[in-house]
Amino acid sequence: MPGLPKPTVYSRIRQLLTSGEIKRIGRGVYERSTKAEFTFEITSQIENIANELSSQFPYIDLCVWDFSPINSLAQHLINFNLCVVDVDRDAIEAVYDHLRETNERVLTTKRMFDGLADYDGYILVRKLVTDSPLAKKGEVAVPTLEKLLVDLACDKEFSLFQGHEIEHIFANALAQYVVNKNRLFRYAGRKNQRERIEQLLINNSSIN
Repeated sequence: MPGLPKPTVYSRIRQLLTSGEIKRIGRGVYERSTKAEFTFEITSQIENIANELSSQFPYIDLCVWDFSPINSLAQHLINFNLCVVDVDRDAIEAVYDHLRETNERVLTTKRMFDGLADYDGYILVRKLVTDSPLAKKGEVAVPTLEKLLVDLACDKEFSLFQGHEIEHIFANALAQYVVNKNRLFRYAGRKNQRERIEQLLINNSSIN
């Protein structure tokens, strides 16, 4: 209501956020929604890799995830899984070499395109963009939904999801989950892909 003190307004907003009656979709922007908050369920493989790398390389930033959430968003089911380890650019080769000591099925982005056709069961080590939007599951850093969407839409490693499939992924993500547009655009901008993401949102503009 007009005339309410700002502390009262902020307190009420916090109450509504806590109760789930509204969702934050951007800085200072909220909406009433029954959409769920996206959460990335980690597997024992993700947890083990994250814990091992954090112990071995305590000063690097990293994010570990896999393809498991994608089948709930995509039109066509994928019948393989790939574990992705995003790390600081300068640590890629060191992390790759360390993981290869105990597992031959490890790739970097460069090696991914050297003719290998089947990525099932592999670990892909690639660059973590500075200030990537991450979430914590316990002690493990995983992607936010916004990072997942931008990476799938824009990165050459995930070209199999691009084209018509990414349209379905965005449509289902927007329909099912709260998507923070500011975070989405900020991350896309860091990858010089803001126009690409804006177009995908325009194509799904009928979804609130």
